[in-house]
Amino acid sequence: MKNKISSVYPNSNYQTSSAPIIYVADFSVRTNKERGVEIHDNVPSNPNDESQDMDCLQIHNEQQISIDFNIFDDHQFKNEVNEDIEHCECCLFPSENNDKSWLAFIEIKDCKAKNISVYKEKTKNQIISTVNLFRQNNIIAGQKIYGIISMPRKKISFNDAILGDIVTQTALKREYHILFHATNQISIDNEYLITPIL
Repeated sequence: MKNKISSVYPNSNYQTSSAPIIYVADFSVRTNKERGVEIHDNVPSNPNDESQDMDCLQIHNEQQISIDFNIFDDHQFKNEVNEDIEHCECCLFPSENNDKSWLAFIEIKDCKAKNISVYKEKTKNQIISTVNLFRQNNIIAGQKIYGIISMPRKKISFNDAILGDIVTQTALKREYHILFHATNQISIDNEYLITPIL
């Protein structure tokens, strides 16, 4: 997968982890964009208060499978007139992968819980846009694709607030071939399956 991505986006930035819990944090808002999305093997500190943990997406990886992360640059994706295309934060996949392995695209909104509804459509569209770019460039074809929407300041389940009921979620999967989950914790079951922890 790395080779396919790099053939289209040669300046891609990768990070690998096999930690039992991997923490994905977006520091953009809290550092005025001095820092961006980061991958950590231990929970990082809140840059505004080092005594507090940063709110993160947690990826539970009990089998300690090696996972590659491709963190997207703000200007990585361009349209025909060289304008930036909206996209999500990053994608991840097993380091040892094949055409049946999963690929997950992550969008993190480090916003106050009361603002979730403001970003409801934007988060989905950012993932859909990125997945479409990967498909158009033949980076992905038949793999199982997940769209993970994380709002880490929200401490209880918010799946319904973002994705609606099961009928809506099924319609999204049918139309875009993306299995969406709105959650702050996912579990990597194996090289072929990940599940949300709601």
